[in-house]
Amino acid sequence: MGLSSILGRLVAAKSAQQPEGPMGPSIQAAPPYRLVEARHGLLLVNPNDLYLGRAIAEYGEYGELEGQFLAKLVSLRPGKVVEVGANIGTHTLPLAKLLGLQQRELVAFEPQPFIFQNLCANLALNGIANVRAWPWACGARSETVYFSLPDYSARGNFGGISMKTQAPEKGVAVPCVRLDDVLGADAVSMMKIDVEGFELLALQGAANVLAQSRPVLYVENDRVDNSKALIEWLWSQDYRLWWHIPLLFNPDNFFGQANNIYGPVASFNMLGLPRELELPVPPGLKEITSSADHPLAGKPPL
Repeated sequence: MGLSSILGRLVAAKSAQQPEGPMGPSIQAAPPYRLVEARHGLLLVNPNDLYLGRAIAEYGEYGELEGQFLAKLVSLRPGKVVEVGANIGTHTLPLAKLLGLQQRELVAFEPQPFIFQNLCANLALNGIANVRAWPWACGARSETVYFSLPDYSARGNFGGISMKTQAPEKGVAVPCVRLDDVLGADAVSMMKIDVEGFELLALQGAANVLAQSRPVLYVENDRVDNSKALIEWLWSQDYRLWWHIPLLFNPDNFFGQANNIYGPVASFNMLGLPRELELPVPPGLKEITSSADHPLAGKPPL
């Protein structure tokens, strides 16, 4: 089927205002994939993914409140943007389009081979030419890491897969690189890191980049046991930190769906700004002044 035929079917589905089940306008590709005309472009998604894929299928977007916040950060410092843990590109696409207007580049890392293929498909579908995508994990040293292979044809949280240094049974081996080695002396504006507990290791492998470029940081911190070490290491690199905790559900979502399938679930991230620079802090953020405090302390894990 040609792209014009695909677009025609998408338009017809949208005009009919009768999406399949709870999902918005989309067409079935090879199972389990669907092609969705989403807020930031055409996206090939797996609705079995209970977070990213399902959100795109039902709302036409994922993490839009977080994405809008990220868009405000990209011009605070000069250089390219680095995204570690890009998944299928839900934030990669809008950031790359914004950077493209400024003739800037985004470097994306996604170590799950099946998810990486999906990321590359979405970049190609949208003609994104200013993204360099790599199928690698990022850590404190060059080595091989592993993850337990999920069943992508069944329901699951595929973005919640953690890398391990020891091979599990039926594990998949992937290369792990240091960001310092990949980026070299390149100027970096911002680094977004969402790697399911591997955040500190990824940052330690980028110590030279942090020292030379002083990029803005946006780092997931949703594991209470890891939080203290992560915060204190970033303080040791002369970064100030603020909590940013956007809800997953956006009431003003692209498909106009009122049903909130995620309830009060939010993503727990930290904004990091170099201490020596007078960069503007978005309003409403709470600065982190104690490494012992975490919003999820004493609550069930996500």
